[in-house]
Amino acid sequence: MNDILNAIFGLDGLGFGSPDAAFGWARPLAAWAWAVVIAAAVGVALWTYRGLTGPRRTRVLLGISRALVLVLITVLLSGPRLVRERVTTQSDAVAVLLDRSASMTLPDAGAPGETRTRDEALRGALDASADAWAALAEDKLVVWHAFAGTSGVIGEGPVPADLGAPDGRRTELGAALDRALRSAAGTPLSGIVIVSDGRSVDEPSRETVRRLEREHVPVYVVPVGSGEPAADFAVVRADAPRRAFVDDEVPVRVRIESRGGAADGPDTDAVVELIDRATGAVLDSVPLNDASSDGASTREVTLRSARADPGAAGWSVRVRPGAADLVATNNSLDVDIDLVDRPLRALYLDGYPRWEQRYLKNLLVRERSIASSNLLLSSARRYLQEGDLLIDGVPTSPGEWSDYDVIILGDIRPDLLSPDQLTQIREHVAERGAGLLWIAGEGATPGAWAGTALADLLPVSMSQGRAGLPTWDEPVVLVRAEGAARLGLLELDESTRGWPARLSDPATGWSRLRWAQRIAPERVKPTAEVLAWAVPEHAAPVDAARAGAVGSPAVLTMRYGAGSVVYVATDEIWRWRYGRGEDLPEKFWLPIVRQLGRSSLGQSGADAVLDANPERALVGVPVQLRVDLLDQELVDSAPQTVRATVEREGVPPVRVRLTRSDESGSRARYAGTWAADDPGSYTVRVTEPVLSGLNLSAGVPVAWPDDELRRPETDHALLARLAEQTGGAVLGLDELSALSLPNRELVIVGEPETVTLWDRPFVLALLVLLLTAEWIGRRFIHLA
Repeated sequence: MNDILNAIFGLDGLGFGSPDAAFGWARPLAAWAWAVVIAAAVGVALWTYRGLTGPRRTRVLLGISRALVLVLITVLLSGPRLVRERVTTQSDAVAVLLDRSASMTLPDAGAPGETRTRDEALRGALDASADAWAALAEDKLVVWHAFAGTSGVIGEGPVPADLGAPDGRRTELGAALDRALRSAAGTPLSGIVIVSDGRSVDEPSRETVRRLEREHVPVYVVPVGSGEPAADFAVVRADAPRRAFVDDEVPVRVRIESRGGAADGPDTDAVVELIDRATGAVLDSVPLNDASSDGASTREVTLRSARADPGAAGWSVRVRPGAADLVATNNSLDVDIDLVDRPLRALYLDGYPRWEQRYLKNLLVRERSIASSNLLLSSARRYLQEGDLLIDGVPTSPGEWSDYDVIILGDIRPDLLSPDQLTQIREHVAERGAGLLWIAGEGATPGAWAGTALADLLPVSMSQGRAGLPTWDEPVVLVRAEGAARLGLLELDESTRGWPARLSDPATGWSRLRWAQRIAPERVKPTAEVLAWAVPEHAAPVDAARAGAVGSPAVLTMRYGAGSVVYVATDEIWRWRYGRGEDLPEKFWLPIVRQLGRSSLGQSGADAVLDANPERALVGVPVQLRVDLLDQELVDSAPQTVRATVEREGVPPVRVRLTRSDESGSRARYAGTWAADDPGSYTVRVTEPVLSGLNLSAGVPVAWPDDELRRPETDHALLARLAEQTGGAVLGLDELSALSLPNRELVIVGEPETVTLWDRPFVLALLVLLLTAEWIGRRFIHLA
């Protein structure tokens, strides 16, 4: 029957009998309205033919025809049609975010005593719940995302076979959430599942959380790794001079961060060691408990070693934990030092033979690693000379001053030196990196030096024409300041590598220094740093934290250009000989002299110097490369630019051009910058033909600025907050199979499919047929 109707009406596609097709009206009438229409049509028809003459049967048939025409016209005006509703169902989706950062390689996800990485725990949980994920994928669109610094889709449906390696250098959870939401645009999300340790350089933004709340998307988090921080030690910094003297005890200052577990406890058995990389020998070691601390998690220690062989010394600093350590790769740093085969050269000028002068002069002569010239200058510019380097007189040219790494000025009047000599000393410190040691005295130092060329090299401000510094009116004791610990100086106690408490206790008698200058805090220059405090005996003993409040600076240091300056505000250190003989004064003076002398090694006696700053660089951060020409012949023939290359094994070299930036007298300076694209050990080499014979090179280790393993501890609290804010839940790794997600599929009702019937040829023909039949009938009975 449906086929007959479809044929009559000429329907192709949607027709009578089609699935979900229904008959309807464009302008529907109620049932009572149709009853009225039919009754009216019948009534009009009967009324029309009632009074007419003719056979009754004929008039009845004509009335019926008239009624049918009227009803048919009403039907056509109502718009008969076939309608099929268009209803579609859109499946909902679930986004699964898997942490693929390097922190997932840390072995803290197992049971006590079990070594299991976070990534192994993640993979094990996914394998155990694979059937549940496959079943879920039949009802929902499961999209798998891997995220670290960047994120991307790694599969849809069941658990992907390849999750990718956990090697991302950082985790960006907030950015990963944003990308997952963007990729699901237009698809209803029934939930987001995050499997991560929670450690992230960013957090989900407030806007992202609000969007999740607004769209009713719960976040289910699966924390991986230990919720309690596991013990981890990290060597984060190792500072050592680039160059040092043979047989010089080179200090290596090490900063260590300890996190979690026993790492923060005072009973740790960790040891910090200095290792010779070539032989593996332990050159020095210090228990971590003996290290100074500037917080609950940061400790500093100074390691020392001397070597008799010149050349490059490759050392490593490592921390050896007493128990299991979370990240083994951050337990060491390399230190490279170039050892120069010559003694440190010092020139000591003083005005009269005071006790400190006699002791220090003898110490310098006695010390085999130091070659010294010691002069006592008189007002007639005569001098008395001692030492193992005999000279004709005080140097009078830059070349003569360049023979010395350290200049020591005692209580000497500046008028005993010419203005040119004072200027030469200043330039020797500023440009060639020499060290300058001031030893205060009751006569000229420092008051008489105000207004001279060396006034800028004093760590204290002096006014010309005014008296010198005031002095304490009672004996004082010295207390080591934090600045000395940072530089590895004034470590007079061998057992603790710190400051002996008895030196700060006036009760010993011999620790009391009977003369010391009292330097007001406002006189200390902003760039100066206090190494030791002078504390009056009535206030002693005090610790370093209180020494500055009751005392005054006694030993100060300051950088000046390429060199360094130390000022000692007393000449009574020799009194410590009464306590332990030569030991304490030697440990006071010799490290200071050596520290001052090392900076000159970079330039003293060299024709040219290459420096890279910072010495340890970060990826993407510019490194300043600088070449100084110190030889006058090179300066005279210096080119406008200097070519250099930056090399790393397995990578094509990078060419860098250094341009002349400064020249003055005996030097020419070239500077340029370079930034590394990847981490590794780089070597900068000067390739300019004029300088090629000097073999100028410098090593630059480069690391990522945001290394994932710098902060290895988990952050499960962040994950829990995200789940709570979005109405999700915190799940264990063994609960993934029981994951229950809401049904967020969408039923979409589209525009219905419609086929009109009133405009079909059959309907028009039927209407014409009825009208024609009535007309013929009326003609038949002579009514037309």
